[in-house]
Amino acid sequence: MAPLTESRDKPGRRQFLAGALAAAGLAALPRAARAELAPEPPLAAASPLQRAVLAAAQARRPFRLPPGVTRTAGLVLPDGTRLVGAPGGSTLRLAGPGPLVSAAHGGRVSLEGVTLDGGGAPLPEGVGLANFHAIAELSLEGCTLQNTDGIVLRLERCGGRVRHCALTGARAGLFSLDAVGLVIDANTIRRCADNGLQVWRSEQGFDGTRITGCRISGILAVSGGTGQFGNGVSVYRAGGVVASGNTISDTAFSALRNNSGHTVSFVENDCVNCGETAIFAEFAFRDTVIRNNRIDGALSGIQMVNFADAGGRGAICAGNRIAGLQPPKHSDGKQWGYGAAIKAEADALVAGNTIAGAPWMGVMVGWGPSLDNVRVEGNMIGPARIGIGVSVAPGAGRASIIGNTISGAGEAALAAMLWDRIESADLAADAGRKWPLVAVAGNRVG
Repeated sequence: MAPLTESRDKPGRRQFLAGALAAAGLAALPRAARAELAPEPPLAAASPLQRAVLAAAQARRPFRLPPGVTRTAGLVLPDGTRLVGAPGGSTLRLAGPGPLVSAAHGGRVSLEGVTLDGGGAPLPEGVGLANFHAIAELSLEGCTLQNTDGIVLRLERCGGRVRHCALTGARAGLFSLDAVGLVIDANTIRRCADNGLQVWRSEQGFDGTRITGCRISGILAVSGGTGQFGNGVSVYRAGGVVASGNTISDTAFSALRNNSGHTVSFVENDCVNCGETAIFAEFAFRDTVIRNNRIDGALSGIQMVNFADAGGRGAICAGNRIAGLQPPKHSDGKQWGYGAAIKAEADALVAGNTIAGAPWMGVMVGWGPSLDNVRVEGNMIGPARIGIGVSVAPGAGRASIIGNTISGAGEAALAAMLWDRIESADLAADAGRKWPLVAVAGNRVG
């Protein structure tokens, strides 16, 4: 498991954007400092490769790259470009300041079977190795983008698809801002210093990006922070995003992280060996669906939090299997749900999950006053110090604990919690009488 780079405290969590925006080249969202792409160079001044690409696009025919390595920089792909690699492999390698290739304000641009290699060079802030701006139908199919200290694929206001590509050996794999109908399918993203896939918006709103069938691994958090780096899939402000059928392993922080996105769905993903919370819905999120995922190895399994401080609420957490949780390494870990398989705070249904043990708590319902309308129903919870813990601190709201099966609880199967302290180890007897906002019925304890 990758170690945490620093302990997570409230000021640190509030600074989520500071480092991440700088790394993405966005100095101040929503007024994003966008890297406007250079205009097409005058034909007479352009390189032979640039002139050939432009001529092919104007003639509406594909441009076929020669086999082997071609060194270039600043190659602009006009509207209608179809760049095709040779059967034996075609590599464009960066020879100068980035980007290596770029396109802006076009209807359709496609790359097929091309390798884009950064040669290990750093990129200017806000620039990707491949940089695309306002391309309505972008298509990358079977391409490799690699080997740079920067973002290998940076998209802004783009639609289309990225399929069967390999993004590797970079600061971040793919960064998308304000997408318009983007599909990210069956790609391999690995060995990234900070993040795998980022789907962000400059303002909160519908995005609709689909992330399916990708394999993401080896995501570090070299830039530090408390969760803005180190994630397999990072969603920020983007609504309607679906991540399904992905395999995400060896991340410094989360496999899947939704910060302030509405109607985001994380469905049927495999999350293995996460350094913090495997699946996160946090800050001003709304109506997240977390269903049928498999988690093996993390400090906590699934969290849906930040109700009290940011209004995060609305979640369905159902049919997930959680195993291999590790004990928290920091003294404040309980506050952040470390050692708990599932943590929910507001307007949440936690149903039909299988929890194969937890170092501290199977299901953590609220923290202090941060609790309102959570239903925990039909879950199977294996060995844990506390099976289900419900906050009864002053200001805590309603919770219903119904029909769960709990086995091997060391301290309490059903507990009333004052923050991290057990107020009652027999919530079934005391709910309703001492805490009228908590309903407990039909649970089986073994």
